[in-house]
Amino acid sequence: MFYEVTNPRQLWDAHWESLSNDIETMTRHECDDLDVTLSEDALKDHALYAIDQVLIRNGHHLEDFPMLPKSIYVPSVHGGNRLVQEKLAYD
Repeated sequence: MFYEVTNPRQLWDAHWESLSNDIETMTRHECDDLDVTLSEDALKDHALYAIDQVLIRNGHHLEDFPMLPKSIYVPSVHGGNRLVQEKLAYD
């Protein structure tokens, strides 16, 4: 079954929190610091990066959806850790 999203921005605005609920936990684990907290903007940015990674694996990019915000997340801030990047991109 295939469904086309008619309003990606509305979908993002309604569900960004559930799409990013594991990111802070993964960041705490990666930094080995349970006190790490991420701002709302950082959580959104990480989630957008993860969405972009899924889209890339399927032949698309966030840029294909001009109504969505773009990620400025740079994976190297995690020391280039491949496992962290894979977890952030996991769908």
